[in-house]
Amino acid sequence: MLEYRKIRSNLVHKTAIINWNKVVIGSGNKFGPYVVIGNDAQFPQKKSIGKIYIGNNNIFNEFVNVHLPTHLRKKTVIGNNNYFMNSVTIDHDCVIENNVILSSNTILGGNIVIMNNAQLGMKTTVHQNQIIGSFSMIGMNSMITKKLNVVPGYTYYGKPAKKIKKNLIGLKRNKISSDILKKEYIRYLALKNEKKNSHTSSL
Repeated sequence: MLEYRKIRSNLVHKTAIINWNKVVIGSGNKFGPYVVIGNDAQFPQKKSIGKIYIGNNNIFNEFVNVHLPTHLRKKTVIGNNNYFMNSVTIDHDCVIENNVILSSNTILGGNIVIMNNAQLGMKTTVHQNQIIGSFSMIGMNSMITKKLNVVPGYTYYGKPAKKIKKNLIGLKRNKISSDILKKEYIRYLALKNEKKNSHTSSL
């Protein structure tokens, strides 16, 4: 039933569609049934420019879609060891760092950064240009709005989502000290500043 082919040291289901001319890829990735990698950016006013960069050991379950970038970054980036459940949408210019879990039917708008070890629950929707902090946990059916600050190490839930509490279980599981969390918060602020400056320059 599940027929995979080995292509460029990656397992690709026979129904998966990958725009190989627009993908720079590592090894050990698995692309499940009806995955689509490299379709045009879902941005009517902008052309698709650039490539999708995929690292190593990522799992793309059935019906996952990853879209080409635009002039905003000219890159859509998937790091290493990420797990994408069925029907996840990753729009243009997104950056997914490492060890991220996107649960079923999660939708990311364009130009979003998901930092290391973040976990998004089923049917989470994230507004474009957002940053999801490392080691954060987003409850299922949550809506991450434009102005919410999703800082590292906390849980968020609701429509619209609100900060609930520190993600103590996730931090303990990953052996994250207060010093590491502080460094991630500084990196989060730097990413926000970078995104603000790039958005201003593109206007």
